Order: sequence, then structure tokens, then C-alpha cells
Amino acid sequence: MKAYKEYMNNIDVSDALHQKLISCTDAGMGTGKARTQYRAPLLRRYRAAFACLALILLGVFMLPRFMEHPLALMPGNPGISQSVDPSIKYPLVFNKAARLAAADMAIPGHFWQELTADELRAVFPGLADMRRITATANFSSEQNVAALFNIDAHMLSPSGLETYLQLAPGQVQLDYAFDVETKTSDLLGTEVTAGYFETRPNSRGLKNIIYFAAFQLADLAYYVELGGPEAEKEALQAEISELVGRLIEGGRADLTVFHPVIPELREEGLTLGEARADADFGAYLPTDLPEGFAFEDALRSINQNQDALFVNWTKSMGYINWRVSLLEDKDQERITPIAHKENYDLSLYPLPRTDSVPGELQDIVDNPIFLIDELTLDAVRARTYEIADAGDEPGQRMSFSVLYGDVLVEIGVKGAAPEGIFEILQGIKQ
Repeated sequence: MKAYKEYMNNIDVSDALHQKLISCTDAGMGTGKARTQYRAPLLRRYRAAFACLALILLGVFMLPRFMEHPLALMPGNPGISQSVDPSIKYPLVFNKAARLAAADMAIPGHFWQELTADELRAVFPGLADMRRITATANFSSEQNVAALFNIDAHMLSPSGLETYLQLAPGQVQLDYAFDVETKTSDLLGTEVTAGYFETRPNSRGLKNIIYFAAFQLADLAYYVELGGPEAEKEALQAEISELVGRLIEGGRADLTVFHPVIPELREEGLTLGEARADADFGAYLPTDLPEGFAFEDALRSINQNQDALFVNWTKSMGYINWRVSLLEDKDQERITPIAHKENYDLSLYPLPRTDSVPGELQDIVDNPIFLIDELTLDAVRARTYEIADAGDEPGQRMSFSVLYGDVLVEIGVKGAAPEGIFEILQGIKQ
């Protein structure tokens, strides 16, 4: 997915279309990072993030960077090509893929750890000293037993090419389709299925190519992916061929170096009563909701990234999304005094806000944090805006955060008046 996102970032659209896309995010105030802070209902968005955090299944990844060099077509098969560069030590046959698609799989009891230098050498023998490697081991845990799910790695070549690699116990399940019969490569006695995928040209006529390869070493499945501009085909082919060959030469990864310790983990759906009774964050939930809003769902989540309570209420196409957590260091820079209107007043920044908000203010304007003792109704009104979306109900929208001591309440609202939201926030006991 990494390369696909990079490709999409190169696509230009008209101002009118840009405005429509921004409007569809429900934030209407993007930060330039295509970041939507709130969507209804918030819990569903975070659950999707957890499923993604639950990582992408073997070999189902797509795209990284960009390239161009003529390909030598295999006789009788226009969909198969291989490098014509005789200097490539490990030549691969690349089958043309008709499509690629990402498929996510949830990891039960997911936790992870970054690999140390010693672990990198054990997992990638022969490569750790040739490439700059960063990697994350992802584990599943059930009944207090941890097991390796997969390892995600990024390898940076001396010339700056970044390759994604995933390995896992089991077999690679490739989620792409070839438009012709595939041929495999035999490298050092190992069967390798390699392919390439061509993106459509963007508005500037730039086309990208993604190369990928999958193979098995004993009981471990490997998936390698590298992409870039069409003008760099030759370099990309050489790099992925080199990496696949070196991985096979180095042999199966030594996974005995891992001794995982299961951290505190919790991801539990709650009733509204259970959410209100939560010892850490239940006191920071609204007691009375604006007329018509009904409880939708709640989630208590504890993992290595967060310790938070999520609760959502809905009314037709309106919503009130509530996230409660402890203030983290990364949140500090979003705290703003009421007097600094440039940090939060949306009337200062016409849509699309990706164009009107200064770069250095984008994060704080996207989601400012007010101290509860300073919060005013005018500040809440300054966070309120409307977007007329086709097929959507009109309604006032707002998103911001409020700090109660060291407890942070983040809200996203559609279809409720600022006066009602201000009253709710004032009514929460510190």
C-alpha cells in the first residue's frame, strides 16, 4: 500500500474536484496529509484501523516507488518479461499482473516489537550488513501464549531504493491476478514467483511500475516488493533480483532469537452502562445527549499504541463521537490558549483548508486542544461549520479536543448545535 499512496499523492485534480473530495471527508479541514480526524461513527473508523494495525496478510501488499527500461518479452508470451541486463546475478522472470488488491487480516491479541541489530542479523543473514534494515515483528496472543504472526521489514539500498519485505510462518497467499499463465524462476534451487504491475499514468503522464516476488524457505514464506517511476525499471529490477537472491543464499531466518513478552492488551465492546462505569474514563462521558441521539457502540482499547475509551451516538446521518484517553507528549503541541484564534477559528480559513491553513498550523487547526477552564461557547462556535454534500443531511459539524487535567476528550460531531455540546462539556466533572 505504501507505493500506491505515493502514486496517488502524485495525482493532480481540479480545484472543484479537490473541494468535493475534501467535503466528503466530514472534516472539511484537511491538514494536507489527507487526514480525517473524525468520521461517523468514530468507533467503526478506529476498528478499521485496528484491523489494519492487525496487519496485511502475506504477500497481499501492493506498490512502493517508480521507473523505465525496455523489457525483453519471453517468446510466445507477451505478459512475461525478464531483465536483459547480463550483469544481474540472480535473473528473475517477471509475470505481468492484471491487478493487485490489499486484503487485511485481524491478528488475535496483536502486539509487536522492533527488531534489534542482533535480531536483524539472525532474521536476514547476509543482508543486515549490506542494507539499512528496519523491521517489526508482529505477534498474536491467545490464552497467554504468544506466537509470531509475521515480520514487516523495510530495506534501504545504498542508492536510496526502499524495498518492503514480509516473512511469516506458513505459505504466501498472493492476492493479485495475472493476465497470462505465469512462469516461475529457479534461483539456487528455490522456486520464485515474480511479477510486475503497471499503474495508469497520472494527470502529468507519469506511470509507475511495481515489482514483487514470493518464495518459500522451509516453513517460512517471503514476499518482496519494490516500485518506482517507469524511468527506473532497470535499477528496480536489479535491486529486487539482488535481494531475492541474497535472501535465498542466506537461508531461512532464525526465529529462535525472539522471546516475546505479552503486554497488557484489551479490545472489548461495551454497553453504555459499562462504558460509564469504566474506572479510568467513564466519568468523562456525556450524561445527557441532544434530543434524538441514541447510543450506537462503545469500545475499551488498551494496546501498545493507546489506552482509550470510545463511545458513539447517532441520529439518522448525524453523530457524536467521543474518545477519552490520557494526554500524551505528542498531544502537547496542540494545546491552545483561547486568545490564539489563529489556532482554531475556522472562519479564518476558507475551504479547502489544505490550501488556506499555513503548514505550521495544520495539525493544531485540524484538532486543537482547549483547557476546560478556558473553554467558551464562542470557541465551540468557532469550530462549527457546514458542508452541503450531495446525498447527505445538512447539519452543523465540529471537531476539537478538551483537556480535563491530564485526561483528553476528543470529539467529532455532526447534527448537534454548539450550545448543546458546550453545555455537555461544561457538565463533565473533573
